[in-house]
Amino acid sequence: MYALEQIKEYLKPAGWMIATNLKKEIKLVAEQVTDDEIIEGAAVFTRGLSGFKQYLGVITSKRILTTDKQKNFIAYNIDGIHKFTVNKKLTTFEVNFDYNNEVVQINIIDDGIGKLVLDTLKEKLEITPTETNETDQRKVVRVMKAVKMNIEILNGKEQLNQNGSSYKLAQNKPGTVEISVDYHDAETFKLVKWERVENVQKSASSIVGWTVIGSKFGNAGAIAGAMGANIGKDKSVATLFLKRENGEKVPLVIKCDKKDLEKLSLLIVAEEEEIIQADVTPSPATSIPTEELIKLKELLDVGILTQEEFDAKKKQLLGI
Repeated sequence: MYALEQIKEYLKPAGWMIATNLKKEIKLVAEQVTDDEIIEGAAVFTRGLSGFKQYLGVITSKRILTTDKQKNFIAYNIDGIHKFTVNKKLTTFEVNFDYNNEVVQINIIDDGIGKLVLDTLKEKLEITPTETNETDQRKVVRVMKAVKMNIEILNGKEQLNQNGSSYKLAQNKPGTVEISVDYHDAETFKLVKWERVENVQKSASSIVGWTVIGSKFGNAGAIAGAMGANIGKDKSVATLFLKRENGEKVPLVIKCDKKDLEKLSLLIVAEEEEIIQADVTPSPATSIPTEELIKLKELLDVGILTQEEFDAKKKQLLGI
């Protein structure tokens, strides 16, 4: 009974829903804790490609206690673990080790209790952080703090490689961001720039400008409609201008509050400066408002302006 309460206490930071969903597993594992063992941590493990299947992991003074796919109790003696490695994923720590001539993999959710369990396990295995001789990498660690945030995409989901309902953005290296959908592996993009948008029509025309140079991004009218319907009170909108390794441009419109904007402000864009509308920037020597005319034509093409409105605004800009 004491072991049961200890496990529940360790899982509290994960929320009551986790304790409820893992109720049977908590009881099963607690019953297997011996009198000479001390519980030193508990966390949520995941399995499967999607990562949706969650199960319990408990670290004691002697063993890792958990369950298999059939929810049967299974344990690994700390002394029997060899070739221990950790690979950091976007939302989990992938842990691999050899045990009784078998390769074992467990995925620990990357949260407070997950990190505590992983650190406890490393300490028991006497694993110390390895140092690197790469000066550039040490510099990045000192000057940059990793940025992680959940994002709500208003437009552009169809451009991502995976479909889902939960989107996470992370930046662990300057100039690039990783976006994961649900628990799929993250895709890496170059971060060209990001812009906070206060005006829906301005955002739409800005994205259309991106479309001019090859993006497959959607209709500006649909973008404006989506933002108008979803911004809500005390909400802002930002556009992320991303690029894949093959050069494909991927702009995403996301909804954000003050906390999200603070995190976005920490993002470091790629050093290579890219001018979104370089091909349509007017020469300083000309007095013709080229850029404004091109934007008007784009808004006409996507249906935001009627032909009459376009002609009237064109005459106004040209002074006709």
